[in-house]
Amino acid sequence: MKIVVKDMSAGYGSSEVLKDINLEINSGEKVFIGGSNGSGKTTLLKVLAGLISHKGLVTVDGKEVSKMKRKDAARLISLMPQTSEVYFPYTVYETVMLGTYASSGSAFGGVPASAVEYALKCMEDCGVSDLRDRHLDELSGGQLQRVLLARTFAQKSPFLFLDEPGNNLDIKYRAELCDKLNVWAAGQTSEIPNTLVAIFHDLEQARRCCTRAVMLKEGKVVFDGDISEAMKPDMLMKVYDFDVTSYIGE
Repeated sequence: MKIVVKDMSAGYGSSEVLKDINLEINSGEKVFIGGSNGSGKTTLLKVLAGLISHKGLVTVDGKEVSKMKRKDAARLISLMPQTSEVYFPYTVYETVMLGTYASSGSAFGGVPASAVEYALKCMEDCGVSDLRDRHLDELSGGQLQRVLLARTFAQKSPFLFLDEPGNNLDIKYRAELCDKLNVWAAGQTSEIPNTLVAIFHDLEQARRCCTRAVMLKEGKVVFDGDISEAMKPDMLMKVYDFDVTSYIGE
């Protein structure tokens, strides 16, 4: 199973953000999406998840993602957005249980015991079990981020798309996040190898979690290959127009 992107362009209204993107992501890969602000990283994730329209071809397991039913797409792909969006004041437990909808068929009623058990495990793994009855609008930014990560894991989709999962997390939870993602990526869901596609601003997190890098600049792919090559000073300068290596002291 893989994601195939051919001659894809996308944007918002009359503004084109992505241009002529060609890309293949095979199951089992750990892919870092890098680039400066406005380069099209979040737009790319949303296109791959079938959330915004596009020109060209974007297929998941041979099926055009824009023509898939939302529930069918959710069985394959789980997207964790940035936490800048507004959320209804559900409890932590209710929010994580929403992640079971794709696999169990119900958001609240009639959820199989196995789905409940797995959701509780995701809450424990992400360190939010003690927040079970708290409402989302009562949480700190870091707590909310961990709740959304638990909900994303609870969806049990083999393709996991993360948009800045380290936002609002302190250094301890950032380190734990990388460990959890590597453990998840080493397994498989529904007999399909797990695949991670993630946006990080923290390049050290990207290095710890991913083995491949797709670097964007002005809506185009300027590098696609081994992450160690992407992290070389010349490539970082090309992508970010900034001496990243000197700034982070490497």
